[in-house]
Amino acid sequence: MRYLIDSANISEIESAIGMGVSGITANPSMYLKNKVSLHSFIGHFKDLSDKLLTAEVIGETAEEMLSQAEALAGIRPDIIIKVNFSREGMRLMRMLKERNIRTAATLIFNLNQATLAMEAGADFLFVFIGRNDENGHDGISVLQEICGVIRLNGYHTRVVAASIKNVYHLRQAALSGAHYAAINFDTLEKAIYSDLSVNGAKGFESDWKML
Repeated sequence: MRYLIDSANISEIESAIGMGVSGITANPSMYLKNKVSLHSFIGHFKDLSDKLLTAEVIGETAEEMLSQAEALAGIRPDIIIKVNFSREGMRLMRMLKERNIRTAATLIFNLNQATLAMEAGADFLFVFIGRNDENGHDGISVLQEICGVIRLNGYHTRVVAASIKNVYHLRQAALSGAHYAAINFDTLEKAIYSDLSVNGAKGFESDWKML
């Protein structure tokens, strides 16, 4: 499993990239929180050609969102357009597929939505774990079902474990077979930390000084 930094905070993102994460993802709420516009955010990272970069489009109709997606693809041709799962979102993914623009269906909460998004041409699925749990469902079980169906049928769609609330979710996402995990910077730091690693390093440093 590989990692996407789920943030619109430039400092956090640059730190995560320095640690080797595979890409960047954010949403309108994050842009608002960090007082950054979508196009300036995408422009800031458009030259990181070795990293995945997503951008979300919002609108009531597929045609409205299509113009946004095409403008974003003009900034970076290999951008991944995040599409909120809906009837119009499925139409949009079909349109973007015809234009060779990659898409990610987000706000996926069950297997039916996942398979319908794949039928519409989604290249990535953002499967929400924590928000599913908060609404009385088993987010990890849903993720396992989706990953299992993809393996069973040999689909090429990539699964992104999203709405990860803790390091337990992160561990279970890896064991479920998710291709990526979208995590915030705080969870990334918690995943890095281990008392055993810290104490082991201190022991090595002490012995090194004795050489």
